[in-house]
Amino acid sequence: MTEYLIDLRQLEIIRALDQFGSLSAVARHLGYSQPAISQQVQTLEARLKTPVVIRGRRGVELTEAGQVILRHSTAILDTLALAQEEVSAVAGLRSGLVRIVAFPSASATIVAATMADMTRLHPGVSFTLTEAEPPKALELLESGQCDIAVVFRYGTDEILPSESFESFHLLDAEMRVAVPVSHPKANADFVALDDLWDSRWIAGCPDCSGHLVTACLQSGFTPDIAFETDDYVTLQTLAAHGLGVALLSDLALAAVSVKGLLVKALTKSDTQRVCALTTPGLSRVPAVQQTLKIMRQAASSLAKDRDEKAKSS
Repeated sequence: MTEYLIDLRQLEIIRALDQFGSLSAVARHLGYSQPAISQQVQTLEARLKTPVVIRGRRGVELTEAGQVILRHSTAILDTLALAQEEVSAVAGLRSGLVRIVAFPSASATIVAATMADMTRLHPGVSFTLTEAEPPKALELLESGQCDIAVVFRYGTDEILPSESFESFHLLDAEMRVAVPVSHPKANADFVALDDLWDSRWIAGCPDCSGHLVTACLQSGFTPDIAFETDDYVTLQTLAAHGLGVALLSDLALAAVSVKGLLVKALTKSDTQRVCALTTPGLSRVPAVQQTLKIMRQAASSLAKDRDEKAKSS
């Protein structure tokens, strides 16, 4: 580590000496005693092994070495003041950047509402949003390429290592079966997965598809997957056109409503747990901390709306 011979207090003294021309005036300006100012000047000269001021009848003047320090002190002190001002703005949520990675249906619901509320409450905070499924989102968070990762997991998935990330539960999304109006189960209130053993299926992202296969195997059959797509809008549209049935979360259904698609509750509850992840260090950054708070509120509001609709239907 570089050992600096000049400290910030001495830079301030040199700049004040050039401005006021006397030790007593500098002492009054900076709020120190005159002996303290003299001591700082002597210490600086001893470290640099050269005089920085000349004391004469007309007061104190800077030597050539003192002029060099003065020239650089202005830039250093002004830059430091600007840095302190910018840090204060970040700490006070007057500025800041939060990088979010989320899977598509969370982006269109929880994250969209979060960014809108944050922009209204803290207009100086800006955001970037990248869409990625959980494995990629975790990779981006671990490599420092994002601040918050919104991910999901099913009951059969491995629990994330708690020492690597801080996890904030957002909501539990119920899994539903989506069928076209022409399907034999179109009039049923509840559907068991094994009732659909002979149906064609439309699967989602790799994690979603893996969960579909696992759930169907647990119900005694292997699903006939006709189509696979990462786009939940395309998935629902294919199902609405009678090309298959789909297993979807409340979150995906809240993000978009497709005409001609009927949503059925499962006889055996199945949930998708949605969480926001960050690192222990990032969770203390004011903009990230506030974003996580607003995100939990947005998720709670979404869950409340879902429950109220379920009661009224």
